[in-house]
Amino acid sequence: MDGAYLAFCPGHISGWFKSTESPNGEKGSVGGGIIISEGVFSEAAMSDEIKVRVCRVDRTGNIISTEYGSRPIEYALSKLGITAEITTKTILPIGAGFGLSAASLLSSIKATSGLYGLSVKDRDIGLLANETEVKFSSGLGDVAACMGGGYICRKSPGINGEIIRKYDMDKTISALSFGPLPTNKVLKNKTVMENISKAFSDECPENPDDFFRIARNFAENSGLISDRIREVFNECDLRNIPVAMTMLGEGVFAYGEKAPGILSRFGEVYMMKMSGTGFAFRNSRE
Repeated sequence: MDGAYLAFCPGHISGWFKSTESPNGEKGSVGGGIIISEGVFSEAAMSDEIKVRVCRVDRTGNIISTEYGSRPIEYALSKLGITAEITTKTILPIGAGFGLSAASLLSSIKATSGLYGLSVKDRDIGLLANETEVKFSSGLGDVAACMGGGYICRKSPGINGEIIRKYDMDKTISALSFGPLPTNKVLKNKTVMENISKAFSDECPENPDDFFRIARNFAENSGLISDRIREVFNECDLRNIPVAMTMLGEGVFAYGEKAPGILSRFGEVYMMKMSGTGFAFRNSRE
């Protein structure tokens, strides 16, 4: 794409959450998660209409699957009153608890703002992305998380909510996905959401091991653990590997150098680090 702008947004693995809203009525969630080094690259190019291509790529950048159209991205660009051709790329499985909807929105809006030379502040990009996530029930807290890096504890919902960020999670994070748990369906299931609310703890972690303890307790009490996740949990527990369930997705994430070898027995392992920063331009080509 000649003259295209490229932006990147890290993904977000949520370990525990509860749907809520702020006193001013802003919907969102509270909870804890990790901003991860893998995420979504979005490239924006001039176009007379809004076009979106969503790509999964392998580790060398080759496209392995493509979907056309994205209602959230199309909505966000229409709210800005601009058109562009957007191509998003990620190596992570979509809809599997990696916060890719938020990452796609933030990176796409950021890239498009650069393409048109708009002086849109990151906070305003976040507000639009969060509004879009809530509208389409594609996420509640990922946007706020991806505004910065670290592993986090969100004390109040929305972009303006209180977020505690820590940055001492320096070991490898390994993730495994068995498939998606569609966020919009979960959020609309009253029984599931009641169980999640009961499982929630407003405790904030002091260190990485504390983070995984809280996330694991939430998973155990959420009613969402499948037989396949339980099997992985058991294997990790035998080796004292901190492990929890991706929210929302049928998958796990584990911490430390022993984790990849254990998780690889069950499927493809995605290895990453905690990201120290949030979304940003990656480069531009004139």
